[in-house]
Amino acid sequence: MTIENVTSQPAGDSDVLESTNARQARVYDNFIGGENGLATDRAAGAWIRMQAPGLVAAMQANRAFLSRAVQWLTRQGVDQFIDIGSGFPVSPNTHEIALSASPSGSVVYCDVDPTVGERTRALIAGQAGASFVLGDIRNPEELLAQPAVQGLIRSGRPVACVLAAVLHFVPESADPARITAVLRDALPRGSYLVLSHVASDIPWGDGNDEETLKRATEDMYLRTQEQVTGFFGDFELVAPGVVSAPHWRGSEETAGDGPDLAIYGGVGRKI
Repeated sequence: MTIENVTSQPAGDSDVLESTNARQARVYDNFIGGENGLATDRAAGAWIRMQAPGLVAAMQANRAFLSRAVQWLTRQGVDQFIDIGSGFPVSPNTHEIALSASPSGSVVYCDVDPTVGERTRALIAGQAGASFVLGDIRNPEELLAQPAVQGLIRSGRPVACVLAAVLHFVPESADPARITAVLRDALPRGSYLVLSHVASDIPWGDGNDEETLKRATEDMYLRTQEQVTGFFGDFELVAPGVVSAPHWRGSEETAGDGPDLAIYGGVGRKI
């Protein structure tokens, strides 16, 4: 039972999707305020909101972390971004933040789901500096070989590689440590890695139904802070390091003394 099937409501023929990834993307989209889901996705999202509000809060915190990280990077002068596992576009998107700060910059989105590609291409049509490529994070060499990605890497200027809430869908059998090492090695010196990941060592709040959480996250591979930190390799972590996502450079309103949510966020720089 995966995140998209936490309700017993059967899907009609029109709701049959091409891949599990598409359903996951749509339910996540529902969590963060998107409108790309089908009726079954909205039903699953509503059920999880009631039974596992901590998971919804974690996904919302992830989205807020991504926005803050991109904003911070633009202030460091970074204007090239590769957003891998980008998911359905929900404003503010990476390109909206990055290109508003630097209109001459470039953002390449990458996702394995063709439907995500269709929606993203429709959104960025006519937007200079923004593009989309189909690619699977489990095949990083093929992803990096895409001409749009190569164009950023070969510039020799810093590139921010964004892996927001995507690695927790990669099992150990697919070797996420190797995947992140390949991506890190390809980036020019001075580049950054932005990464968020659902945590296995931060407890969920009391308001969550344990069985719903188990069913909703069984297609995820939750990892510890140490494991997530390991994905940065020898990159220099930006303060405050790998922390619960709301606490990564959050304001008093977004972080403050609030509880940790079960998702880590961090940014590292290639020195």
